[in-house]
Amino acid sequence: MRKFVVLALVVLGILGSARPLVIGITQIVEHPALDAVREGIIEALRRAGYVPGDNVQYILANAQGDFSVAMAIAQDFRARGVDLVISITTPSSQAVVQVFRDTPIPVIFSAVTDPVGAGLTGYPNVTGASDMIDVRADVELLRKLVPGLRRLGQVYNPGEANSAILTEMTKKACAELGIELIVAAANSTAEVPLAVQSLIGRVDAIYCTTDNTVAAALDAVVAVSKAHRIPFLFADPTSLERGVLICTGFDYFDHGLLTGQIVLQVLGGTPPSAIPFVRQAGTQVWLNLDVAEEIGFVFPLEAKKLATGLLFGGQRFIKE
Repeated sequence: MRKFVVLALVVLGILGSARPLVIGITQIVEHPALDAVREGIIEALRRAGYVPGDNVQYILANAQGDFSVAMAIAQDFRARGVDLVISITTPSSQAVVQVFRDTPIPVIFSAVTDPVGAGLTGYPNVTGASDMIDVRADVELLRKLVPGLRRLGQVYNPGEANSAILTEMTKKACAELGIELIVAAANSTAEVPLAVQSLIGRVDAIYCTTDNTVAAALDAVVAVSKAHRIPFLFADPTSLERGVLICTGFDYFDHGLLTGQIVLQVLGGTPPSAIPFVRQAGTQVWLNLDVAEEIGFVFPLEAKKLATGLLFGGQRFIKE
């Protein structure tokens, strides 16, 4: 009970203070989806009147894919006395919760696949937003787009809790759909090129979920998929222009706006314990016609009917 009282006093102290609110924002790596989340959060607060340099100060940090660095960032935030922490991705959130779980400082996580499985729930000062994707729907989409799909390749980092969970979901979906899943592990961005090259000649398509290690080294996967004309689906719509054939998932700027609304609830006096974590809704399907032409791939007519939008001539077109 004491933690609830202390947390409420901390929130009220933030609101009543004349000094700028200090918010630490940490993410595990830098790539378009996570950057979009960060910008969406900042925009949500800006719309509510929080102006950087005036009444709010952001301390932005990037762990460069290293969990030990993510821990150091969290410890630095605590030492600097931040008023609130926003952690983007599962690894960064695990680091922040480990450092702040015994404090009254609010922690808001974002872009976390499975908050429960990642051990981020049950703390009175922690809540946030999940970006759990529909893995089964992605595999079913690939089966529709790639006639005769029998072997599916997946590159992932087994050290990322979010990616490990999604890979298990992919295994289950493939088993139920009669597809052989061939996984290639990459424990760091440096290992992604070799991992994806190991799939050459062994798979009919490549599928990658919201794995931060893969996202940070996406160009390597794109290069192999193009060079060997292997259809590639990546669960991140922000990566369409980077040469991915098919992108599914959420608008990550919108995910940032959603997270920002949770932050505003906490700043308004609602304790995190009273705010259940939320799941992002609104899955999109984007088809890259430029890449399709480049690798000689023809999308079935049915696929175009399912698509949210298309990339053609370097421009995005939303279907009406």
